[in-house]
Parts: sequence; C-alpha cells; structure tokens
Amino acid sequence: MTDSKQDGIVSMHEAHLEVMPEELSAFLDRRLAELIRDVGLALVQSTTLDEMAQQCTQALVHHFDAAFARIWTLNDEENVLELRASAGMYTHLNGPHSRVPLGALKIGLIASERLPHLTNSVVGDPRVSDQAWAIREGMVAFAGYPLLVSERIVGVMALFARHPLSPSVLDTMTSIANTIAVGLDRKQGEEARLRLFEAEQQARRTAE
Repeated sequence: MTDSKQDGIVSMHEAHLEVMPEELSAFLDRRLAELIRDVGLALVQSTTLDEMAQQCTQALVHHFDAAFARIWTLNDEENVLELRASAGMYTHLNGPHSRVPLGALKIGLIASERLPHLTNSVVGDPRVSDQAWAIREGMVAFAGYPLLVSERIVGVMALFARHPLSPSVLDTMTSIANTIAVGLDRKQGEEARLRLFEAEQQARRTAE
C-alpha cells in the first residue's frame, strides 16, 4: 500500500484468510474485478466529465457497500476543489462541501498533502470534524485518495462506510483512484478543447 495517513486500519476479511471459505474469497475477488470493470466502462463510455464522475461514485457505493462516495475536481484558477459527483445516501452537489479550498477540511488536506487518509475508526478520527454525525449514522470507515496525474493533483475521491474496509479493498481503491484520475484529466482536456473550438466558431460567426 502506498504511503498514507492511516488510523485503525484492520482487515475486514483477511485476518482469517487461512480459515476463510474459498467461496467467500472468490466472491470478494469477483466484486473487486466487477468494480474495476464498471469504472473502466464509465471512463470510456461517458460523454461528459460529470457523467463519468457520477458513474464512478455509483460503482464505488455498489461494489464496496459504501454509505456514500464523492469525487471533487480541482479548479486551478481558484485553488478550490469542486464537488462533481455524489452517490449513496447523499446525492446533492450544493452542500457545505461543494467547494473545498486546498488545505481545508479533510478533503482539502488530502489534496494539498497528496496523500490518502484511511481509517476504520471514524469515531475519534480528528479529521472527521462532525463526530455527532458519525456516531448518529454509524460510520466506521473513511477512505480518501488524491487523484494524481504525474504528481499533479486533479481532484479527490472519498467514501464513508458503515463497516471496516479490508487491505485488499484499500489497495484496489488506490488503483481505482489512479485510473479515475487519468480518465478525469483526459475528459477535462477534451471539454476544454471543445469550449475553445466553440468559442472560436462563435467569434467567426460574429465577425462575418
């Protein structure tokens, strides 16, 4: 596993791999493979960045049985992370975490430090500021990953779960975060080029 900020990470299944039924191990492997497949499909089939990000968060919620998952992308001009997708128990994009400055809150710190923050002890984690909410909702685990392309931050991917996340899940999420980062960066470039082309076309029509 890559360097990260970790507290209380324990195995959901792997502590007893020697006695774990072979069928359960195969089931978990299948779920992780299905997640990788669904994220891959989202990256190649989505027509917009927002659609891509939303399908990725939905896949995370479905395959990891997460309470909710979110993706932010970095607004370079304002140095702010903008919430682009949210799936699970929260689907709104206009709440208090819709715009997070770099270095602020746990999401902004993940981006500024360029390190994951992983815990299976949400209650008591100093980076989870709303402890009353965590207790009320029964949150157990949090996993937040910087979305990096060649050490350049493009966003943050994060989820909360009501159960522990095993090392194999966290390792898979590291790989998924890298894949999503590349996909989002590519889509952002495509959309920027399209906006430039449309602006040039509009300028030509205005000049004629």
